Amino acid sequence: MFKLAFGIKLRVFAMVFSWGGVLGAQHLLFLILLHTAWEVGSGQVHYSVPEEAKHGTFVGRIAQDLGLEVGELVSRLFRVVSKGSRDYLEVNVQNGILFVNSRIDREELCGRSPVCSIHLEVIVEKPLQVFHVEVEIKDINDNPPLFPVKEQKLFLYESRLPDSRFPLEGASDPDIGSNALLTYKLSSNDYFILEVKSKNDQSKLVELVLKKSLDREGVAEHHLILTATDGGKPELTGTVQLLITVLDVNDNAPTFERSEYEVKILENAAHGTLVGQTECLRCGRGHQSRDFILLQ
Repeated sequence: MFKLAFGIKLRVFAMVFSWGGVLGAQHLLFLILLHTAWEVGSGQVHYSVPEEAKHGTFVGRIAQDLGLEVGELVSRLFRVVSKGSRDYLEVNVQNGILFVNSRIDREELCGRSPVCSIHLEVIVEKPLQVFHVEVEIKDINDNPPLFPVKEQKLFLYESRLPDSRFPLEGASDPDIGSNALLTYKLSSNDYFILEVKSKNDQSKLVELVLKKSLDREGVAEHHLILTATDGGKPELTGTVQLLITVLDVNDNAPTFERSEYEVKILENAAHGTLVGQTECLRCGRGHQSRDFILLQ
């Protein structure tokens, strides 16, 4: 079909106006606008296909939907031109069916864009026609939540008060929509709970909240698991280990086996003679532990 460019149409309109007057020009203008509207509205076909579809997956009966005769596709030099660098989609000219030609990774193709489409131009000759086809790539839940590290380490002084808060690194999910909406859960324990606040639609503030006073002498390390679950069907999960080390403070006075010791010593004992020994039963750890008292 022969198509006039908009600029050429205006020039034709001007010529007819000079030849045929106002009525002739108005009539031609009406025909040009009607033809332009038909051109814009025709040849537009929309399909959709899920990402990661296998090779050969049916997309649509493109020849039929464009009003082309399947038996004429070869003789009219039917061909499909993709605006991208890869041929994700192909047409079987024997039956006019559009199918998946190679693996489509939506995240690789469009990132986190809410709409992802592949634009095709279908060209046939005798006469020349050009059709525009859009194939929307639907997101599937093919990516689990991922934490930036396998283990997060926290060092907390045992003097921290209950309701103290400690930020954690949350997970990320390259999918979109509900497939990327994450919820979090903390493994059962006596000392910590989890609090999650939404910063925006996709970002959340994850905090560890102390609910019970820490005691290094009682429990020096806490091993917890933080789990992130997405909103896809089926759900996918990701986990990270939390290693919490409780740091000592000098909060315990030394305690001995007895409050009073009695020893015997010779009157001529030399200076520095060992006359007795006791052990500190309750001392701080590290440099405060293993504290032996010598009575000389």
